[in-house]
Amino acid sequence: MRLAQGLFVIAGKRYFPVLLLCLYPLTGWSADLDADLREAALIGDVELVEQLLQQGASPDSRTRFGKSALMFAIEEGNEEVADLLISRGADINAKSVAGCTALTFASEGGYTRITEKLLKLGARTTTKTRAGWDALMIATRYNHLGVMKALLAHNAHVNTADKDGMTALMTAAEKGYLDAVELLLRAGADVHVRNRNGASALMLAAGKGRLNVVQLLLKHGANVHAMSEDGATALFWAAANGHVNTVELLLDHGADIDHQDLEGSTVLMEAALAGEKKIVKLLLERNANVALKDKDGMTALDYARIGKQDDIVALLESAVRKK
Repeated sequence: MRLAQGLFVIAGKRYFPVLLLCLYPLTGWSADLDADLREAALIGDVELVEQLLQQGASPDSRTRFGKSALMFAIEEGNEEVADLLISRGADINAKSVAGCTALTFASEGGYTRITEKLLKLGARTTTKTRAGWDALMIATRYNHLGVMKALLAHNAHVNTADKDGMTALMTAAEKGYLDAVELLLRAGADVHVRNRNGASALMLAAGKGRLNVVQLLLKHGANVHAMSEDGATALFWAAANGHVNTVELLLDHGADIDHQDLEGSTVLMEAALAGEKKIVKLLLERNANVALKDKDGMTALDYARIGKQDDIVALLESAVRKK
């Protein structure tokens, strides 16, 4: 059985979906029962799934990539089919080649009730996909708060990281999911963890201008002076991306306005090069040091000239004269 162009193709013949249940009870059936079961699970046809199981289809039917009938059912939110397959012995912890499980599909789809059922039956929260994502990280990625709460209630590991070192908190912070960030922090998420590039949740949030998230992370002890591998702080991330309100907030929380990264660049230099006039003006108002030089001996004014930022050149020239 194959679903194609709105028709079911069975044994080389085409039938409209409404005829499917009438056709299937025929005796002498020779189609691949397991493949048919997976497709019936996909479309949520409980009666057909029941018939196929009675005819000998395996409740653990899987594709060559390891995707099971149960995974197909859950992916589409077909809860009744999922219940039926589980009652007939489908393995809730089976993994596909990509490392996906019934629980990761439930998490991706945001199916809270299915997630809760799987957890009560012993679904593992620690299994990771090939990319290194577990169910909590996947649910966080799509801001499925109900699923996240269910997973955390069953002791999902809140600080686990994917292959890039990204945690659920980092993902929620970068995407600006304030409620998810708050939920993860209450569950013990570590604000100091870094990804492979040395970036923290605070830096990622600052780089996207997630002002409310930045405020929350600072409230929970995030280090405003922490540096990524290149020596940049959250202030750099915010300034380089034009988030003036976030820059102001970080400065209000003690961020070092004259900090220099590993190349000697300052936030003022970065903002000048990027043409961020409002940020340059704010930094000058906060007494940023215009005389500082990077490792090549260049000042913020030189950066502005290279970037042909005439308005900023004028601002910096005025600031230099006042010094």
